[in-house]
Amino acid sequence: MADRARSVEFKVGLFVFLGLVVLVWFVLLIGDFKLMRVGYRINVAFGFANGIKVGAPVRIAGVDKGEVKEIALSHDADNKPLITISAWIDGDAKVPSDSRAWVNTLGLLGEKYLEIIPGEAYGTPLPEGGLLRGEDPTSVQEVTDLTKDIALQAKDTLASLQDVLGSLDAVLGDVQEGRGTVGKLFTDASLYTDIEEMFADLKLHPWKLLYRPKGVQ
Repeated sequence: MADRARSVEFKVGLFVFLGLVVLVWFVLLIGDFKLMRVGYRINVAFGFANGIKVGAPVRIAGVDKGEVKEIALSHDADNKPLITISAWIDGDAKVPSDSRAWVNTLGLLGEKYLEIIPGEAYGTPLPEGGLLRGEDPTSVQEVTDLTKDIALQAKDTLASLQDVLGSLDAVLGDVQEGRGTVGKLFTDASLYTDIEEMFADLKLHPWKLLYRPKGVQ
């Protein structure tokens, strides 16, 4: 009877132990623990972070290979804001020292993430704690201001174009009026008759071309 009780206790204890192992493994998997993963940290500096948050994914050449761990705000020598993003990178992913980095967005209003495009200096990858200068993204306010400036410039251009078209219409009207006057002259039957008579008279009396009436200078 005692042996049977000890057997049941052993089975219950083994079951509880296995349950604890699974629970610890699950906590390590979903938590901030990387005991089973090899990696290193790099720092990326920005002047504007565009709303990226801790825990955001890091993509290298379009593949998820890390995670944002810390975001620190400081100031540079010119007292301008300096945001330093500390990112954890998988050990099998190398980041060349001449790589490009910026804060990107999944879709128009999606999640922010750190995008890294590897450069060509594979012989000199970033070491543990290495610093990479990122490309500052354009803020929504800058886009709004740029759109406003473009709209104002387009408005001024349209106004100038309207003035030019108005002047062109006036010139064309004057030209059209001149053409009408010339056409009227050439379509006047009496004018045709006078010209024909003049040329007929000159053919009969060509000396009139050299004749100057008295009193005409």
